[in-house]
Amino acid sequence: MEKSRKVMEEFLEIWHEALSKRSLPGKFVNIDLNFGEFGLGDNYTPQHTAVRYALVMAHMIATVQAVRG
Repeated sequence: MEKSRKVMEEFLEIWHEALSKRSLPGKFVNIDLNFGEFGLGDNYTPQHTAVRYALVMAHMIATVQAVRG
């Protein structure tokens, strides 16, 4: 529980920063993923959701870091 709390706190911090600036480059788009690349099947599971969250976080972190320089 404590590990997930830290991840969620970091996510919300980055999310808040992204929304407050509204000047970050790019936009949010839905990207169809090939979950097979992650060893996941066709039936959607919590692991599919975790992959999506991880990719969103990675994109947001990269965007914030690019803006910060």
